[in-house]
Order: sequence, then C-alpha cells, then structure tokens
Amino acid sequence: MSSSGSSFTSSSLGRPPTYGRTYVSPVDSTWTPTSGISTISAPTTEGSGTGTSVLDLGPPGFQATIILFQDSPDERVVYLGPWEVVGSEQRRVLWQGSYQNELLEHYLPSDTPSDIHPHTLHSRHRPYYDASDMERYLTFQEPHRVRYTTDEGICIHDQYVTIRYEFTTVESSIQFQGDLRRKDLVDFYDVDVVWTNIHGRTDGFGKVKGIGAIQRLKLWRDRYTTFHSLSVCANKTDGQYREYDIHCFDGELRGRDDRAKQLRLNASGRRHNSGEDQQSHRRFSLPHRMRSRTRTSDSSEPRSLQHPALDIRYLAIQFTERQAYRRFIETWLYCHSSDREFNGIPFPPNHFELPSPQILPGHSPGLPVSGWPNHTLDSVPEPSDAAEATP
Repeated sequence: MSSSGSSFTSSSLGRPPTYGRTYVSPVDSTWTPTSGISTISAPTTEGSGTGTSVLDLGPPGFQATIILFQDSPDERVVYLGPWEVVGSEQRRVLWQGSYQNELLEHYLPSDTPSDIHPHTLHSRHRPYYDASDMERYLTFQEPHRVRYTTDEGICIHDQYVTIRYEFTTVESSIQFQGDLRRKDLVDFYDVDVVWTNIHGRTDGFGKVKGIGAIQRLKLWRDRYTTFHSLSVCANKTDGQYREYDIHCFDGELRGRDDRAKQLRLNASGRRHNSGEDQQSHRRFSLPHRMRSRTRTSDSSEPRSLQHPALDIRYLAIQFTERQAYRRFIETWLYCHSSDREFNGIPFPPNHFELPSPQILPGHSPGLPVSGWPNHTLDSVPEPSDAAEATP
C-alpha cells in the first residue's frame, strides 16, 4: 500500500464549482504552454442574464487535477488531494477530492506494478520551460476506468477514459509514478532515437526510426529488489513500452560518440564478432570436469543472479541534450556497479511482519504485567579462582 502521505487542508467551499471553459492538455499535439490548474468559470446567477467571471485558483492543498466529461457541457475540473494505492488483485488509486467528501477511484489495468507505465512527453513539446516540468503532465497509453463520487455520495462518473493528470509539482508526480510501479524514478532523459540490432536506427530510405524516437527514457529502481531498469516508449514499432534491466547489460559502455551524444549498451554474455568467439573458445578450452563443475556452480546461483535472455544484442541511445548524456554515463556506472554488488537479492517472498505489541513503561512483554514490578533477578554465583586455574 502506497500513499502520498502529505498533509491536506480542506476547502471551505461546500461543493466544487462548475467549470465551463475548454481545457487543453499538454499531452495533445496542439498544446500551448498555458497552465490548466487555474480555471475561470462564469456561473450565472438567478435574476441576471450574464454572470460575473470568477477566478478559481482551486482549494488549498490540492496536488493534481483531472478533467472529467472533457469536451462536453458537463466538463469539470476535479481537484485531487492525497492519494493511496490499494489492493493486490484489483489495484486502484484512491484520490481524496480537495472539496469535502469527494472520492475519485482510478482503477489500474494490471495487478502487476511493473506493467503500469505513466507516460510523459519529450521536452520539445514545451521548449521554453525546464525539461523536468513535463513530468507534471501524466497520461497513459490505454484508457483506464475512473469512478468519481461527489460529496453527496452520488457516483456521477464510472467509465473508461483517457486519463490526463496535471500535478502541481514535479516531486508529487515522481512520487505518484513510483507508487504506481513500486519503483522509484531515479532520473529521466530526453532522447532523439533508441534502436537495437533488430530495429536499426534508420529504415531503408534513411529515415530515422529505431524502436522509439523523440521520447523520454526513464531510469527506475525497484523498491523490492533494488535492481535498476530503463524504460522507453517504442512509438516507432508497436507503441508499447520496453523495459530492460541494467544488470542484463555489460557495465562498459561501447560505441560511445561524445560528439553525437550516442552510446551503446551491449547485452551481457553476447559475443560482438566472430574473432572474439574464436579467441574465447581457444582461451577457455578447459577439461570436461572443470566445465561441468562451473556449470554446477552457475546453476546453484539464485535466480536473481542469472541474467534473463534478452532478444537483442545491444541497445543504442542518442540523447537530445549533452548534459543528459553526461548525466546518464555517470548514473549508469553507479547503478550497474550497485546492481552487481548487491546482486538483486530480494527480501524473502511472502514475507510479512506482524506489528510489535505495545510496550508500556515498566511492562515487559515476556512477563505478566502484575508480576513484573515485584520481579527480581536471581544472582548467578561466580566461579572460584581455583576452578579457573584448573586446566
């Protein structure tokens, strides 16, 4: 169970206002750099034909907004307070509405946290802002079920929609993404193109393709195993996310081109040319007994130490910004060595800890409460000097 764990101040308003203006999300291709947090509504009062425009900055303490009934007469902005990720078979996010007694339930399409991929855009979609600001705008590749209950306990929305969150801070968004995936977002990098030996950098006509182009590469750390992984949206192939464990690659970065901001991650155990294969075969031509002993040793390793087979020989990345390129190299060396040293040894599976009993002053959990104040410890006789001198 994960939650935002932040303090929350309820609004003095009894119910949320009705919003009438059209909302433009930054995940749309036509998005312009304007904020959707502050909304203007023009309610009409009885006895007047036109209403006075009221600036609604939202209630204090809200952390994100979401649009319901978008592009319809009933469109409304829902201000969201603290969240909590609950459930194991039916995982969902419980959002406390910033107005009194509201509840928004965001049902996740998979019970496996690593299958959830919050999507953020490349910084080129907002060129005049800091690259990290794009993390405030989250969406998902597929529709999710959203259920919204008003302060009167009436469910007015329960359907699958394209979710678009707008967070007030980057820190809140990063925490939210980590709670969804049970992986901490360590860093993110804007990349021009990501390609492999299967999907080359360019197609037959010389056009840049790869598996993904103009995307945001994200570096994660699993909260359970502490393993690190890289994820990127393969928008040039099937549009799904690809995620690769760092320990499945060699620590040495081959094919670095600092001028072009390119590097290549080679899969562990892969041979890169036939010459290396022949030399390696001659160098490691050991007796049969030694080879069998080595195989036995390898097979006894924990499953976390054994590298899962990758369907690629390498993963190549071209970064957009030189600063991100250098930052990735520094972070890669640290993460790879960390995964190698710790070996991804997780906590015991199905491990549960019962809450410790409450210990009161003057009370020992191992003894009855009534007998503890008058309990004295028996003295233990010390051995004599003669006994100590006896060999």
